[in-house]
Amino acid sequence: MRALDPAWVKLLAEEIQADGQVQPIRVVERGARFQLIDGARRVAACLQLGHTGIEAAIEPEAALANDAFVRLGEIKGNFLRAELTMLERAYYVAAWRAVYEGVNGVIKRGPKPRTGIPFQRNEIPEAGNDDVADAFVLSLSEAAQKALQISQPTMSRYLRIASIPTAQGHRLVGHQAANSRAELLVLAEQTAARQVSIIDMLTAAEPRAATVAEAIIALDGTPAAARLSPSEKIHQTFSRLRPQDQERFFDLNAEAIERWSAARGASRRASGRGAA
Repeated sequence: MRALDPAWVKLLAEEIQADGQVQPIRVVERGARFQLIDGARRVAACLQLGHTGIEAAIEPEAALANDAFVRLGEIKGNFLRAELTMLERAYYVAAWRAVYEGVNGVIKRGPKPRTGIPFQRNEIPEAGNDDVADAFVLSLSEAAQKALQISQPTMSRYLRIASIPTAQGHRLVGHQAANSRAELLVLAEQTAARQVSIIDMLTAAEPRAATVAEAIIALDGTPAAARLSPSEKIHQTFSRLRPQDQERFFDLNAEAIERWSAARGASRRASGRGAA
């Protein structure tokens, strides 16, 4: 049912080539053949490598009597696979990077490479805005960076989030904050004591705050800022646009503006007749 993502297929092919097949595909017997239940990307990766065989867990035909049961098996296999939250991804990526450092040495700031000379494996180029290009990210293949969505900027954010001690982070299991990059980054900026207090407020039997921001406001005793309506938010953004961008906005919303103008004109005319 899922379309094959070429980046994931390429990444799996790289991993299978390096470490072998980690997880078998799942199939069901259909006479002398087999029908795939789960593992289309692994099959595509093995085909890409030119493999003629693949490790599989085989269900007897009676276990999945028809295509409806096979489809249900595929649906459950994807739905019931626990995806990593943003916080869990940060912990895993940070741990993966630590393993990389353990093998290749601690990542340090390196000199800017000379123009026209490609990066060598042991060079760590310096990026703009005082950021350091991460050797761990550079060690990943293009397919891995694309499929796993790990770039140098995202690596920096993951490491900031992973600075939240796991003893506290694991308390957020099941809370929406564990899957919000924005909230986790704000939480990571707090002191250890404030992190404990914030998480206490979020995870209490009767939560005293719904978000990290609300918990911080409660801790600091400052009144919550008034929430803007969607139209007020758009107005704030529009007011900061350059004139040419404002005109572009008018072009994109010409139909709505003309409708509003016509309705406003009719209302004014009606009011004028009433006054007369």
